[in-house]
Amino acid sequence: MKTFQEILKDKGLTGHRLYIASGVPWRVLDDIFSGRTTLAGCSEETLGRLSNALDMPLDVLAKTKVELQPTGEYLAEPTYLETGLPPSIEKAIADYVEGEKKDVLHLDCLWGELYGAINASQWDGSITLEQADFLRKKYLFGDSEEDLEPEEMFGFGLREQE
Repeated sequence: MKTFQEILKDKGLTGHRLYIASGVPWRVLDDIFSGRTTLAGCSEETLGRLSNALDMPLDVLAKTKVELQPTGEYLAEPTYLETGLPPSIEKAIADYVEGEKKDVLHLDCLWGELYGAINASQWDGSITLEQADFLRKKYLFGDSEEDLEPEEMFGFGLREQE
């Protein structure tokens, strides 16, 4: 029988995606992954939500073994924010990273494509606000958390209207 993590991997789910798909609170998932709670020890409501999200029978899910993770590790690792992204974002990231490596002249265009892909996916619900903020910080703005002026983002100033 597969472990809980293997089932998630087969279904293309991370702890974060499972949280979104099932509606099971973070703390409950953390308790499951850390071993403080077994799947068999979960409430019927929690098992039902997980069962629906994973499309598997309750009795099978309740018997599934979980590979124990230190508290918060499975849910808190930042890599979960970059899994299961829409193809438009994956392509924009790949193009932007390649453009940076090759030091292309149209890097600003690739930057804009990535920024637009992240925003569009956030607003259509394909990614969460948390994922969008993470991707913007990682690829576009770095560690700067302040709002940047257009000339700082794009390297040019806006003309004042006369």
